[in-house]
Amino acid sequence: NGKFLENTYEEWKASRYAREGKSCQSCHMPDRRHLWRGVHDEQMMKESVTLTAAAPIRAGGMVEAGLAIRNTGTGHRFPTYVTPKVIAEIYQTGTDGKMLPGTQRQHVIARLVELDLSREIADTRLAPDEEAVLHYRARMDSRAAYLVYRMRVEPDAFYTEFFESLLAGGQAVRGKTMIRAALADSRRASFTFFEERRSLRGADAAK
Repeated sequence: NGKFLENTYEEWKASRYAREGKSCQSCHMPDRRHLWRGVHDEQMMKESVTLTAAAPIRAGGMVEAGLAIRNTGTGHRFPTYVTPKVIAEIYQTGTDGKMLPGTQRQHVIARLVELDLSREIADTRLAPDEEAVLHYRARMDSRAAYLVYRMRVEPDAFYTEFFESLLAGGQAVRGKTMIRAALADSRRASFTFFEERRSLRGADAAK
């Protein structure tokens, strides 16, 4: 789509971080340590965005809420490359904490491209200081006790899909054992970096 697959440096140059003299190293190599923290690091993900959960409201058998995600700590787009996928989720649970079917709503923050890198499908990444909001509206399940707000990241989402496609065709693929191991590693890399639970039984009822 006329865009570089990776353009992190230019994203940084166009941001207030460059104007403020905050370098890449200040985040990725704090105190000159060779940490190279990134999207695989839970603490860095927590520091990258500011999350604001709007309290649930019950209205006519429905539940309404929201989760705002603002890029307040990343000196480039969040995330910057095509590999990761960040998922904002809101869903209802029973008293056992299990997600109730049909109650989940999601907003994906990512740059989605074809597996052969030929075409951009969507770009929902957040520029520095940009905000996205997951608006939640769903029928309240009779078993619902809580509304859960969650942010999770699949750091290797593109690789997961790529390895799955290599193995799914049934054709002879060299190195299948290594590809299966790489697929398992990419799946294990996923983690949740924010989760908040609000009671639905005490939620305000709109009149």
